[in-house]
Amino acid sequence: MSDSSSMMLIGVGGGGAAIARGVRRAFGEGLRFLTVDTDASAAAEDGRFLLIGGDRLSGRGSGGNLVAARLAAEDSMDSLDPEMEGVRLAIVVTSLGGGTGGGATLEIVKRLGSLGIRSVVFATTPFTFEGEDRQRSARGVMPMIEEAAGATFFMPLDKLVGNAERLDDAMRRAVDTMASAVTLFWRLVEKPGYLRLDVERISHLVAKAGRGRFAAVSSQGPDRARDIGDMLVRSPLLAAGSGPVRAILCGVLAGDDLRLSEISTISENVRAAFGSQTSTFELATVNDEGTFSGRISVVLLLFEADAKDEPDDTPGSVMGNRHKKRPSKPLGVGPQGRGRFNNAEPTIWNSEDLDIPTFLRRGISLDI
Repeated sequence: MSDSSSMMLIGVGGGGAAIARGVRRAFGEGLRFLTVDTDASAAAEDGRFLLIGGDRLSGRGSGGNLVAARLAAEDSMDSLDPEMEGVRLAIVVTSLGGGTGGGATLEIVKRLGSLGIRSVVFATTPFTFEGEDRQRSARGVMPMIEEAAGATFFMPLDKLVGNAERLDDAMRRAVDTMASAVTLFWRLVEKPGYLRLDVERISHLVAKAGRGRFAAVSSQGPDRARDIGDMLVRSPLLAAGSGPVRAILCGVLAGDDLRLSEISTISENVRAAFGSQTSTFELATVNDEGTFSGRISVVLLLFEADAKDEPDDTPGSVMGNRHKKRPSKPLGVGPQGRGRFNNAEPTIWNSEDLDIPTFLRRGISLDI
């Protein structure tokens, strides 16, 4: 794979850049990726780096201010365009709750959409101990990112770290878990397999996918296929989400010793555990003897949301022409944004965008 690849990995902010570098280490040479930050000192030697908001922030970072990061991104979006040449699908990794991750990610995803590039966003949300302000900041921007992106996966850091006791171990585990899952997803698309899932197919799948959950697990030994099913059922990352599962993407990565019976076992277990109400089930395989010899890894993506507002008749999309009216749901959870103020200069007061409804800015759920 080279810079001519039609997939691009974009790490936004400090947390997103750390995840992107983890994917680069796990995948190896040839991964096309870009890190984006308001902090000039975050430039990495192992990939391309885009500094945003240079005139506004002078490369000193956003100071945790989401609005400042968003304005910085708006100032710099023209600089993103040349990096996106030939890209059909962008995988965006970020951490919400601070400044650059939350503020810049939204503007980047909107720009990608205007360029006709599908996007899949993998984002972490703050630890509970980080406080209500950071939690509220993340909750406020999540619906807007969901509205702009093709598919979104929001992963609480509390669930990513498992039983780690030390903070440095917890952060390392969170980055490694995210990087491992994204790497497997990347291999699923870029590496050849008997049941292949290419960039165009993924682009159709995520076009109207909405919010979802994901996990990646591995096992080896004689009962590895059955063990995979048990591990997925127990995964905290796949615990009950905000809605029923509408579509499933299951990727199986293994060596040449992968048996048909193992594929069947994994497929049946996934369907039984998560697929009782799904309209779409996609299964793909990657056969890589050098990387997966003797073991099976599975990356599972569960798409929860209904199709977005307009119907999509593109063959292969998650909902196809089965567009239905979105059922009533708590406001602030579905895809909400700045509405008629979407293309206007934001009204900023006390570091808050007043054009965003109060219940969204403060993460209040209004049941209707």
